[in-house]
Amino acid sequence: MDTRCYPLHLRRRFASPAHPAEDGRTTLGDEVMSEAGFVRRGLRDLVVTAVSLFALGIAPAQASGLMIQNVTIIDPITGATPHQDVLIGNETIGAIGDTGSIATFAPVDTIDGTGKFLIPALWDAHVHLTYDPEIGNRALALFVANGITRVRDTGGLLDKMIAVRDFAQAQGSRAPDIYFAGPLIDGVPRVYDGTPARFPEISIGAATPAQAEAHVDQLAEAGASLIKAYEMLRPDTFRALVTRATAHGLPVTAHIPLGMSLQAVAATGIRGMEHLRNIGLACSSEADRLLEERKAMLQEGASEEGSALRSHIHGAQRPVAFTTQNRERCATVIATLADARIFQTPTLALNTRGAFRQFLRPEWREQVKYLPATVTARWNRAADKAKDTPISPAYAGFADWSLSMVGQLHEADVPIMAGTDTPIGLLTPGFSLHLEMEMLVRAGLTPQEALASATLRPAEFFGLEGEMGSIEVGKSSDLVLLNANPLENIENTQQIESVIIRGEVLTRAQLDQLLEQPAN
Repeated sequence: MDTRCYPLHLRRRFASPAHPAEDGRTTLGDEVMSEAGFVRRGLRDLVVTAVSLFALGIAPAQASGLMIQNVTIIDPITGATPHQDVLIGNETIGAIGDTGSIATFAPVDTIDGTGKFLIPALWDAHVHLTYDPEIGNRALALFVANGITRVRDTGGLLDKMIAVRDFAQAQGSRAPDIYFAGPLIDGVPRVYDGTPARFPEISIGAATPAQAEAHVDQLAEAGASLIKAYEMLRPDTFRALVTRATAHGLPVTAHIPLGMSLQAVAATGIRGMEHLRNIGLACSSEADRLLEERKAMLQEGASEEGSALRSHIHGAQRPVAFTTQNRERCATVIATLADARIFQTPTLALNTRGAFRQFLRPEWREQVKYLPATVTARWNRAADKAKDTPISPAYAGFADWSLSMVGQLHEADVPIMAGTDTPIGLLTPGFSLHLEMEMLVRAGLTPQEALASATLRPAEFFGLEGEMGSIEVGKSSDLVLLNANPLENIENTQQIESVIIRGEVLTRAQLDQLLEQPAN
């Protein structure tokens, strides 16, 4: 098992006997499987012997494990299984069985799960932790309070990302694990270069393949978990970036570069795409002509500000593309994505915000109050201003297209991940992930599939599905206990009773304290 994209503590936690942890130890999670390998999901008449208890770190005379009793497991793979006991130790799941079937020979702490529902802890697979300095590290507690114990940061300057990561690790169970890309690697000119202010500096530029390779080397050395490639990269530079990242074992996610076709990008071996960005251009009956026009505009605008050039290209081409969508062309595009199994993070809450204006919901006002006061006031002003502005037909059309596209991608078995782009678009950290799952259901996913998009799919993106993402023996014990069934209504993922993170149980009262704590 390749653990290079893990944070260091996860490399140690999930090392296998064939691949020991970096300090030479094997982990107790593996000992559960090797020394008491009979303890597996599917064995319902389950007895845990003293050997397996020691493997879990449970000594005969002390309570150092946790039993969740008589709970309904809601798993993204198997669905609902009622009346289950789940035994946890050493941050992994040690045993699962019918209620009363797990015999323990030492004291364990217990949680009564009667009438409650247990899901894997959630991911937000597209965040920008350093995008808004006024929010700062406040977002970290809001993620955990919403059942999110892992986030994938898709763009922030390296020094700032390392500072956030180090802060998060110091917070222990009060902050999520951070899988970070570091800065967007863009072409020259680059979009997010700090000018104008609404495009903060979260990128670095690569004018040549050699520069892209050097950037990837630096990020790999710094511990990045993935690479994010952006829209202004030249084709040869983009290909070099993907090749070098692959050599480092780092998955690449991207916006489709404006100078490349979707098929050419898919052929490089990238792992993911974000926001459905530029897929609409590829689905147009005019796609080939539009690509040639973009290449010319990129060349002519090489000396312009990157954000202005990109906006100019989008402004000129999107109206044409979205009025010339071609069903056959789009079927070919979707088949390309499915065949290459390129993960899509559509950020539907972001894509639909101009039409649906979820920020006008009463619950949004309640959520935004947990941000620093200056941010709360600024966001409320923006929402009030938008309330009095007519909804643009272009926004409405893009929202409808985004929902339809996600439905078509899902039907073709293209993997979908739940990510929000928070804090962009007035999307509150933590809370907005539940809105994203709601939008995914609206697009055609079942509640169980939407749950998978926020649990199993991000694990699969990183090749970690053997260690997390579903509720199985030997996997991570990061879990969320709910008071209502999310398979009946995906909004029930918000009915959180407690969160188990890194072996610690955070009760509802403790989660409320996280919401109310002062901003750092």
